[in-house]
Amino acid sequence: MDHRLFVFTVHKAASLGVYDVMRRVAKKEGWRLYSANLKAANLVEPEAPGDPTFYEQVADKSGLVGPVRMPVALPERGTEKDRYILHLRDPRDVLVSMFYSWSYSHPGVNDAYREQLRERGVNDFALRESAALHEKYAHYVRDFLPLPQTTLLKYEDFVTDRPKWLSAFLGAAGLDPDEGFYKRLARRNPAAKLRKEDVHAHIRKAEPGDYLDKLDAETIATLNRQWEGLLNALDY
Repeated sequence: MDHRLFVFTVHKAASLGVYDVMRRVAKKEGWRLYSANLKAANLVEPEAPGDPTFYEQVADKSGLVGPVRMPVALPERGTEKDRYILHLRDPRDVLVSMFYSWSYSHPGVNDAYREQLRERGVNDFALRESAALHEKYAHYVRDFLPLPQTTLLKYEDFVTDRPKWLSAFLGAAGLDPDEGFYKRLARRNPAAKLRKEDVHAHIRKAEPGDYLDKLDAETIATLNRQWEGLLNALDY
């Protein structure tokens, strides 16, 4: 690989599962992998949207980069050669997943804050956190999605149709999904085995559309209004 393939996403969109795929592809192809998830991390993810210095970490490098869970500013040079994957999830499900993660399972969360979240409930959380998540998605849709070298992948395919998702990922990487190793990798989908919800597990419930069961109709209507443009742009 003589270029960089960046994978951008958000928290609670199976980013660790995406990392596992990236790790396996990089090992198979002999490509460098730059990721905050490596045991010896060689990438620092930005803390806020639009960080213009992020690319300095991989200047003049080639290989797979990510998953990066925060949108960054486009680089001043190299845009034509770089490739981008946006791996996104229905934001309404992301908000619900964030609530259960912060309330029950995510490491490093203060117990008092967990209790406060549980007392206020998922609807309150979704409405309060919507704007911050919207900013991230808006950045992706505005700056990255229109680029011809950007491929949009969806969490929903990752958990329900892994062969479809992997075929698109490999296509963006210039690889053949019919190669034997990748056919076997397409069958590797731990999320497909989940049958029961577990609020204390890292993968609580992978089934898409969870927000329909967890959020009140009024909350869903409010989110639909707030997110209408982005939901349409991402075909949700």
